[in-house]
Amino acid sequence: MAQQKHKILIIDDDNHLRESLAEVLDLEGYATIEAGNAKSGIASAKKHNPDVVIMDIQLPDSSGFQICQELRRHSRDWVLIMMTGRFLSAEEKTQGLSLGADEYLTKPFDIQELSIRIRQLLARRGK
Repeated sequence: MAQQKHKILIIDDDNHLRESLAEVLDLEGYATIEAGNAKSGIASAKKHNPDVVIMDIQLPDSSGFQICQELRRHSRDWVLIMMTGRFLSAEEKTQGLSLGADEYLTKPFDIQELSIRIRQLLARRGK
C-alpha cells in the first residue's frame, strides 16, 4: 500500500507566492491545498484536515494570529507555520507561539529550509 501524502494547506492572498509554494511542495511529495483568504483557509482546514497549515500573518480579512487561534480550537494536531514579510517584534512572536504557532518564517525564505522544517515538525508529531 502506498504511503499517503502529507497534506499542506497554504493560506496567502499573494497568488503568485501561494501558487509557487504549492508547486514546489507538490514536487517535494506533499499534497497541497490553497486558500486566498482567512475565511476560505479556515473552511478548507476544517474540510480537508491538513497535516500542516502555512499562513500569512497579514491577510485582508483577518490576521494570522486570529487564524492560528481558530485552527487551534479545532485541532491540536496540525502543524501551524506563520509567514510574514516584515520584521516581527518579540511580543508578536510570543503572541503567535502562545496561540499555537509551531514556527515562523520571514519572507523571502529558502524553500529547502521550509521543507526540512516541515519534515522535522511532522516527525515530532509522529506523522
